[in-house]
Amino acid sequence: MLRFSAMGDVALLAPVVQAFTRQYPDARLTLVTRPRFAVFFQQFPNLEVVGVDFDGAYQGFAGLLRLFTELRQQPVDLVVDLHQNLRSMVLKSLFRLTGVSAVTLDKGRADKKALTRKHTKIRRALPHSVARYAYTFQKAGLTVRPDARFRFGSFAPAESELTAFLAKQTLIPEAPWLGIAPFAQHPQKMWPFDRFDPLLDKLLTTRPIQIFLFGGGLAEIAQLDALQRRFPQTIRVAGQLSMAAELALIQQLNGMVCMDSGNMHLAALSGVPVLSIWGATHTDAGFGPWGQGPEAVLEVSTDQLSCRPCSVFGNKPCWRGDLACLNDIPASAVAERVLGLLSRPH
Repeated sequence: MLRFSAMGDVALLAPVVQAFTRQYPDARLTLVTRPRFAVFFQQFPNLEVVGVDFDGAYQGFAGLLRLFTELRQQPVDLVVDLHQNLRSMVLKSLFRLTGVSAVTLDKGRADKKALTRKHTKIRRALPHSVARYAYTFQKAGLTVRPDARFRFGSFAPAESELTAFLAKQTLIPEAPWLGIAPFAQHPQKMWPFDRFDPLLDKLLTTRPIQIFLFGGGLAEIAQLDALQRRFPQTIRVAGQLSMAAELALIQQLNGMVCMDSGNMHLAALSGVPVLSIWGATHTDAGFGPWGQGPEAVLEVSTDQLSCRPCSVFGNKPCWRGDLACLNDIPASAVAERVLGLLSRPH
């Protein structure tokens, strides 16, 4: 299997791998991906993850040749290209030259283009990414039925790291645990960061809540630190834990407030109720939180903003120029939904 990025897209392979290993318990799977994503698949003993650094030893065409040579050291019966980019195309072609068959993910580009174009959109719910992955296996005659109730397994090796981290914090007794992940890959998917001040003020004056702040990278950590200074009862997780320990913490949350982002997928795959805030993108493109429904989504209706969605990944400039899809969502609406989420049984 070939899937190199992004984090959420790789994590969404986990329900498919689970379904495959249950249907074909004697089969051996190899996943070629980024090294840090191996943690998503540690619960599957018959899956080997080959972590590849495309910016180092496997850079360029020479690096792909090296990777192909190494992968050929073990017998390969089928290549499942779940990425469909230039690198996966090269690797797939090399295997085909040696007589190995291959199947390729259908990304549904034409349907997504029709959904996101400026005029005469064709609005319909497209297959979820998990379903597209499963269908790729079915092209090779392999039945795969991912379970909407999928949950990541235990991250036991990281529990001591998490325990040590939590022991250093001042936790609010008997309060529900809420994760907040304010960031996404593109600004067109991020609710204005200054809205988190009134949101946290409303939440924390309504009831005791233990809030954990998620993110990554120096710029995001700086923003979270500023937020934590204003709300010292919050705990910054970003930059403090390994991926495995972060996932172990996510599994203990009662809810996660997030964008259309990798953290949304990690929380959903951990069985945590999410409240995902959507702007330029839309769940109809097939990237919604796996196993959760409309209760997990907060957005401005397409009846109010017919321009939504304007892109599949949120990487295009706003046609209106005002990002109304995000700016028109008030903190009060988010707070109301969060308080309702925390009142539900976990």
